[in-house]
Amino acid sequence: MLDVCPACRIQAPHRQGRETCPRCGGRLNVVDQFGRVLIPQQSRLYPGPVGAPPAGRPPARRVVAPRPPLRWVADRPASARPGVTPSRRVEPTPTPSYRVIPRWGLSEVRADPSVDSAETPDVRSALPSALLLAAYPLAAAALVHAIRYLIVVVNRSTPIPQWLDLLSSAAVVVFGVFAVIGMVFALVAFTRWMLATRAEAYAAAEIGDPRSRRNQILLTVLPLVNVIGAPLLLAEAARCGDDVDRAGERIKKIATAWAIVNFLALVAVAYRVGGWFSDSVQVHADGLAVLTVSLAVSSVFAYWAVPRLPVVLTGPVGRAEAHRRLVAA
Repeated sequence: MLDVCPACRIQAPHRQGRETCPRCGGRLNVVDQFGRVLIPQQSRLYPGPVGAPPAGRPPARRVVAPRPPLRWVADRPASARPGVTPSRRVEPTPTPSYRVIPRWGLSEVRADPSVDSAETPDVRSALPSALLLAAYPLAAAALVHAIRYLIVVVNRSTPIPQWLDLLSSAAVVVFGVFAVIGMVFALVAFTRWMLATRAEAYAAAEIGDPRSRRNQILLTVLPLVNVIGAPLLLAEAARCGDDVDRAGERIKKIATAWAIVNFLALVAVAYRVGGWFSDSVQVHADGLAVLTVSLAVSSVFAYWAVPRLPVVLTGPVGRAEAHRRLVAA
């Protein structure tokens, strides 16, 4: 016997207790081997094809699979529902603007093809070291000259041992030579820094430097000429940037201090030259005192310029320019 579904026309071997179709859920008919439908309720056989009603009977009504039960979901009435919150109107804010390019943000560092990229960092880092190397010998020379001046003052009324006079004279000469070597080294480092700084400034502005390399070296190296020439070169390079006013103020401060140092040095040299043509002990003592003051002021200026001179065009005093890119986290 077979279980036959009259709705979807599938059949399977008869199994006791199976009454509904596993596909559509309709009622199954049990059919014997001759195709006759067995009606269990009446225990009679109705000859005929599978799914056909017996003779003399009305056609059987098609069994429809039961619908799944409805799922009721509770909801609040329209009067109890919250209203739509109106979106707040955002007032437009003015776009931030800056008079100059901020140095704390995304700074674009352009490489100058005319300057060796491997040489520029060395030139920048060599200037502070050279200034310190000049400041310490100048301070030592000023101390030795001050001691020599005290010995001369004491010698006016009290005799001094010959070895003390020779020792102080030798110390003045030795430390004076060291001071001169330190100043020459600092001047060379300053000249190299000046050339590299001007080349970078004009390359960033994408214009050519109007002064030749030889002219720049002469304005930087020659004594007394560099009192005006060095600030002039820095002022011309500052015009290529965006922060011209602040750079100009920093250049004026350094130029004023540099002029004072050179004025005292010129007075000390004049006293020393005058002492060569004079037999007066007072002239020699005055020359020694002025030279001591000149050396001390020069040492202070070199130490003061260490954090200021390298960043005179690029940033605030005491803070070197950092080529970093800052982005939001």
